[in-house]
Amino acid sequence: MRQLLQRLNNNSLYVIISLLIFGKGLGFCLNRKFFFYPPQFAWLMNNVFLDYSMMIAGIGLLVYVCLPSNNNFVLGVLLAIITVLLAIITCIEIEHVIFAGEIEFVQNAISNSAIIGFILWTARHYSKR
Repeated sequence: MRQLLQRLNNNSLYVIISLLIFGKGLGFCLNRKFFFYPPQFAWLMNNVFLDYSMMIAGIGLLVYVCLPSNNNFVLGVLLAIITVLLAIITCIEIEHVIFAGEIEFVQNAISNSAIIGFILWTARHYSKR
C-alpha cells in the first residue's frame, strides 16, 4: 500500500490528467442535452463511444500509474489517445463557435486547448519514475 501511495504521489500529474479526462467523459455521458450544429450530424457529435473512450482512457492512465511497471511506450500511447480525444472535442466546440455563433463554447475550447498543452508538456518533460 505504501508503494502504491508513493507511485501516486510521484506521478501526480498523470493522476490529474487521468481524473480530468475521466471527469470530462463522465460529464458528457451524464449530460445528453447539447446543442448540435449542424443538426443532421447530432448523432455523430452525441456519440456515446467518444464519452466512454474518454472514461476508459482516464481509467487506463490511472491503472498504469498504479502499476509497478515502467513502459514509456504504453504511457505515450495513453497520453496520445487522451490528447486526440480532447482535440476532437475542441474542434467540435470551435466549429460551434464559428458556424453556429455559440460564443459560450469559446471558453471551453480555450480550456481544452490549455489542457492539451499541459498534456504535451507533461509528456515531454515529466519523468515517469
